[in-house]
Amino acid sequence: MNNLKNRYRTSDIHDVMEIIRNPSSDYDPEPTTLPAEFTRNSKLWAETDAIVSKDGVHYTYKQYYDEAARFAKSCVSIGMGPQAVVSIIGFNSCEYFFSLQGSWLAGCVPAGIYTTNSAQACYYVLHHSEATICVCEGGKSATKIASIRDQLPNLKAIIVYWPEQGLPTVNQDDGFAKVYSWDDWMKLGASVPTEEIVRRTNAIKPGNCATLIYTSGTTGTPKAVMCSHDGCCYNAKVIDYYAHTKTDNRFVSFLPMNHIAAQFVDTMIPVMYPVTVYIARPDALRGSLLNTLQLAQPTLFVAVPRVWEKFADKLKATFAEASYLKSILISWFRSIGFAISSSHQFGETPYNPWGTTLAKHMLFDKIRGKLGLSACRFLAVSAAPISQETLDFFSSLNLEIHDVLGQSEGTAPLCFNTDTNQEWKMYTSGRVMKGVQVKTDPNTNEVLFKGRIVMMGYMKQPVETAATIDDDGWLHTGDQAMIDADGFVKVTGRLKELIVTAGGENVSPVPIENKVMELCPLIANCVVVGDKRKFLSCLVSLKTEVNPLTGEPSEKLTPMVVELIKKQGGSATTVFEARNDAAVKRMIDEAIAGYNKVAISRAQEVRKWYLMERDLSLGHGELTATLKLKRNVVHDHFSKEIDSMYSEN
Repeated sequence: MNNLKNRYRTSDIHDVMEIIRNPSSDYDPEPTTLPAEFTRNSKLWAETDAIVSKDGVHYTYKQYYDEAARFAKSCVSIGMGPQAVVSIIGFNSCEYFFSLQGSWLAGCVPAGIYTTNSAQACYYVLHHSEATICVCEGGKSATKIASIRDQLPNLKAIIVYWPEQGLPTVNQDDGFAKVYSWDDWMKLGASVPTEEIVRRTNAIKPGNCATLIYTSGTTGTPKAVMCSHDGCCYNAKVIDYYAHTKTDNRFVSFLPMNHIAAQFVDTMIPVMYPVTVYIARPDALRGSLLNTLQLAQPTLFVAVPRVWEKFADKLKATFAEASYLKSILISWFRSIGFAISSSHQFGETPYNPWGTTLAKHMLFDKIRGKLGLSACRFLAVSAAPISQETLDFFSSLNLEIHDVLGQSEGTAPLCFNTDTNQEWKMYTSGRVMKGVQVKTDPNTNEVLFKGRIVMMGYMKQPVETAATIDDDGWLHTGDQAMIDADGFVKVTGRLKELIVTAGGENVSPVPIENKVMELCPLIANCVVVGDKRKFLSCLVSLKTEVNPLTGEPSEKLTPMVVELIKKQGGSATTVFEARNDAAVKRMIDEAIAGYNKVAISRAQEVRKWYLMERDLSLGHGELTATLKLKRNVVHDHFSKEIDSMYSEN
């Protein structure tokens, strides 16, 4: 079906997008599809390890393809046609990977669901996408889906890949979706000939929809981003220029697989280049990630800001325990590390200051080893803004974290910092991807992109699609940015997050929040408020220990925070105590005052702050699965606290 009213956009999952090539560009690869590349390269790298499960089970590329093909055959056996949707909910696993690749081999479209979603939120995705099957990890996820199966007439099967967590009990003959164990599902298509999978793979066009990425809904109802096969393959193929992925690659899969960053890194790049992907445990973000990193020794590692911040906090706590002499050495080594990193920027001359060899031996190599990053060639941060202080901290350890600007609507990365030809500048998101155009709107400073990586559109939402991709094919990102003379993009804010004060001043909250957190290491989260108010205020929370079972923040302050409070004459060890501790109040006051000294206008100064009784969390719905802030939820949950800062009393 191809009834495109505009060659650059559509809201119909069945449409085939025109591939608009640019032969004069510095990069214009031949259009292709994910299953075509997977089929071809799984033969080339047949005996190379492709994935390693959390339990240490290795699958070669041949075995990976064979399992994916079995999944695809089962899809065919129940009558799934081209562009039918395969919904998946669960933690990263080999079965998740087989389901993704199997969907593509069958000509279907995967649509991930966050494991933290409620049954109602799961229903929205399944109903909106008209999913034919839903693959679940088991336990709570499978139970959630089973509880709403009678509301989903299009759903034919619920497949549980970790049945040891429990299969939901349902009436298999009531006319609604049947429940299958993973093994039973994989046997279902045994009679489907391999030739049918080959035929389906060959029938897929580069302009077909490859994947549905449901946005995290930080500002409202999730939208289903349709990414084309061409866009996915285009970006995955060019990545070698930035991250050197041609050979000897090891990645760690731990970010939610329904997020574009995880799908791109864990399943799309590995069909273009040989990669062994080590799958982390479900509790990766609660502490086990370091163990997986040390085992895998990744060559490329991409994390969200909060992961890097947690690593930084642990290292800072270790440094704080050092003796006086050792502290002096660490400070000297870190000054060397920062100088080395700074010299690797665009336009600079790389050099190694005196003492580099000693610093490398005594500090830098040990830190890399502790983090499991000794073999890493490329470190990156994406999905949310990261503070300058965090980037500086790792640069001082000679760990250059490359900020990558990306979003689902751009099929993952749009801009990239890279060591290649020193195309890297601190505090920027790098240059636009090869073959892609970029500009800013002169009125709003919104950054716009154009090229083959731009999404097809939002499924079933033509109005929203037209508002995001204009008639000339430019993607309106919602990010405000400036582009310097060398072509490096620096994001300065987000249009939807702009605070408009009662005086009409437009304020971007993120730079303020980052500065306050930089000035006060006690603070875990800072949320600036003040929309339609006379002045700005902020909610702050303190860094606390995390419950290892639930991943939720506890009442207990981290050892580093306790030590900092103690050094300032305080005695608090819990959030409750901290809220009445004079030293804590003084430290936060000083941070606010420190920010106000550098605020660009009086309207952008923060007048008041409120220390929350707990930190923000996934469980309370204030953070997305990639740990981005949901401002509207925070405002709802802490409305009384916000109002109290504006009370006349």
